[in-house]
Amino acid sequence: MIGLRCSHSKAGAVHFCLPGLSRLFLLPIFLILFLGGCALYPLQSVPVTDYRLSPEEALETIDLRDSRKSFMQAVAHVVVNTEEGRYPLKLAILAAKPASLRLEAIPIIGLPNFFLSIHNGIMKVYLPQNGEYYVGPATINNLKSFFPIQLAVPDLVALLMGCRPTMSSEQTVLKGSSEGKSYRVDILSRENKALQSLWINPENRYMTRLDRFGKDGDKLLTVYFDDYFQDNDVSMPSRIRFQVPGRDERTISIRYDGATFAPLTDETERIFDLTVPEGVRTITLK
Repeated sequence: MIGLRCSHSKAGAVHFCLPGLSRLFLLPIFLILFLGGCALYPLQSVPVTDYRLSPEEALETIDLRDSRKSFMQAVAHVVVNTEEGRYPLKLAILAAKPASLRLEAIPIIGLPNFFLSIHNGIMKVYLPQNGEYYVGPATINNLKSFFPIQLAVPDLVALLMGCRPTMSSEQTVLKGSSEGKSYRVDILSRENKALQSLWINPENRYMTRLDRFGKDGDKLLTVYFDDYFQDNDVSMPSRIRFQVPGRDERTISIRYDGATFAPLTDETERIFDLTVPEGVRTITLK
């Protein structure tokens, strides 16, 4: 089991560390899930040589088109690779789109030693070993204090479910092209700067890769999606791999084990709220 250590700066920022890492909690829990089901419905396979598709049709295929309210529950086997080493983790995940998430670290022996929930814009973290409970707005900065990838919660949830982060269709330009055996869609700003690039398998129209770019055009993130499966007419990848370039370059691989989907009701929605345990110190995140 990988132990988790917690510390906070004078400003109250929270940092988790894996053994040998400084100021990073590399749970790519990045973790989780589904409100409206990002369903990718299998289409009849067609030969690649006869494949014709506009970028608008490609995006319509992979984007959210299902109005059902569903949540996902799964066990995720996570491996974080950095220059400092390889770190395996096991997580229990509950998630629902657009931005609800609950994570529990599963140790080899004993009870979970890390709990996180995000719901209605509020993030809560409970560390039983430290007797500490953190609560505050689910902002990018607060999330970054716990996770090494700088993403808004809805974007993180979408990517973990094999979906692309949504963006306004206004002020964007679409460009479609063939690249090897894939169909590529580039989403550009009106100033011709890259925002997103997607690679789609033309035989089943599943998204296999996504690149995310910053305002200056630098690549922020690459995500690969593999081994799609179905549950209750919902199709999603069972393997997701994040590649983060730059000074803190790292790779985070996620393999879902037995992911299932069920209707999201008022009662089941309460599972995303992490209540304050008795006798623990509450720390407020700004």
